[in-house]
Amino acid sequence: MTTITYEQPKIGPIPKRKLKFVIGGVVALLSIVALIVNGLVNASNYYITLEEALSQGNRLVGKGLRINAVVDKESVQYDPKNIVLTFDLVDEAGRRVPVVYRDVMPDLFMKSESVIVEGRLNEKGVFEADMILVKCPSKYEEAIEAGEQVPTNHLTIPTQSQ
Repeated sequence: MTTITYEQPKIGPIPKRKLKFVIGGVVALLSIVALIVNGLVNASNYYITLEEALSQGNRLVGKGLRINAVVDKESVQYDPKNIVLTFDLVDEAGRRVPVVYRDVMPDLFMKSESVIVEGRLNEKGVFEADMILVKCPSKYEEAIEAGEQVPTNHLTIPTQSQ
């Protein structure tokens, strides 16, 4: 009679080479999850009006915000040497919040109706902006106010007479 021997696979510790790949994969996966969560938290900040921000008082200090408000054009100061833009946001009641933006002034900033500033309110009541989104009137709105004819895209289809 013939005896067949079967060798049991050895179960033991994971080799170091495989362990490095497992640890690297876990770190990469955790990093991706952290980036996704951070992006979702930051993207969930809808903008609020200046009135809403001021009504919350000190509760918003240090939190990420997006504020929509009108810029006081007379308060705008831009230092091109240090690349610092400062201005005041104003609400309908005349209340002001100073803003500091340490980047290049957006192209249409001085022509804007209102802006959305994204950043944080510090303890001194100054809004430190990371990004400025400019809202400007379209050329069509300006043409309507001036009483001009606004161009339209009319498609005339010739009819075939019988």
